[in-house]
Amino acid sequence: MKIMKKIVALFLACLMVLSIGCSIATAEEPKESIRVITYFAGSDTWAPIWKEVIAEYQEAHPNITIIDESVPTAGTSDVIRPKMNADIAANTPADCALYFNGSDAEPLYKSGLYVTWDEIFENDPEWREQFLPAALEAGKTNGEITNLPYIGSFEGLIYNKAIFDEYNLEYPTTWENIIKACQVLSTESDYIPLSNSLLRVTALFDCILLAQVGPENRANHLDPSWAAAIDRIKELYDAGAFPKDAATLSLADVRAMFADGRAAMEFDGSWVLSGIEDNPDMRMISCPIPADGTGVEGAVIADYASGWYMSKAAYERSSATLDFVKFMCSPETLSRFIAVGGYSAMKTETAENNKPVNVSAAEMMAAATQMVSPTNQSMNREVYNALSGNIVLVCEGEVTSEELLQEAREMLAGIEANQ
Repeated sequence: MKIMKKIVALFLACLMVLSIGCSIATAEEPKESIRVITYFAGSDTWAPIWKEVIAEYQEAHPNITIIDESVPTAGTSDVIRPKMNADIAANTPADCALYFNGSDAEPLYKSGLYVTWDEIFENDPEWREQFLPAALEAGKTNGEITNLPYIGSFEGLIYNKAIFDEYNLEYPTTWENIIKACQVLSTESDYIPLSNSLLRVTALFDCILLAQVGPENRANHLDPSWAAAIDRIKELYDAGAFPKDAATLSLADVRAMFADGRAAMEFDGSWVLSGIEDNPDMRMISCPIPADGTGVEGAVIADYASGWYMSKAAYERSSATLDFVKFMCSPETLSRFIAVGGYSAMKTETAENNKPVNVSAAEMMAAATQMVSPTNQSMNREVYNALSGNIVLVCEGEVTSEELLQEAREMLAGIEANQ
């Protein structure tokens, strides 16, 4: 009888353990879907790594389903901004999103649909300590941390020194050298001097504008001094710098030309370096200041232009979305993205990349005395797109730079009057 009682007691104890174990598993990892929006899509540099890490996360968390709604932001079709704004208008924000800061953060902040990270950091100071202080500053809107900066980027002039050597040209370390290279290569070779599109001039305009007018005037949107920067692009156009059909070529098209060795120079960003780093002749420098420019030596276009947002609804629903963001914003995960390109917003340890173009880019950043965010991060998006998209008209002689700027000012005034 005593043996039977022991057997029954042991059986009941086992049932209790199993019951507790099942309840813990259910409590720790209930079935849940997390809707995520990023720009890691299409031909984006980090898209393959993104696919890898979310697959790994779901394998480690079988009850969590990541609904990946990532869409492109590069090229002529900017899908992510309309998508985010449509979600805000419909009051249906994604659970979390890697999205832009600066002026793009304002609608998200004003919607009241997203958390600010300050209180979350108060409850987890160790996690906050893993971020670089300067990076967190970039994620603030009206003094509050609205997004967690992730991958920093920088822009500059990339050139293929082998082409310059072949034609005994001085490297493009001065504006005069750039113009001469364009004139020689456009008339005496089959090379494209400058592989940039006039359909989307972001890095081209950013770098030349900063070199021509300097950080202070660049921050004064549509300042009269901007006309000279637009005229510098026309000067390049007149020197035969751009490929044929530059007004209609996509970013993917011109980047392929440069990566294939068909072009001598390209204004672009850190996100393209992984695609050209195996060419030992590639180098990256900051844009040289034109002779009449008021730029500042050492000023570069660099910023943490995007970060992670989390909706209040997801945060209040469960800890699942926060756990996923913490996984993405961990030094281990982020270092995998940085290995592809960019610089980290967190204190990560990454293997030193000794490929020549990466070494030159690192030297450019090490010598930087001032980092300035891309123009489109602070300027009204609609006005910026109209201005930058019509620089080609100045190149073709249809309008002057002053006329284009005046049109942009009138456009901005109309938008502000209707707000």
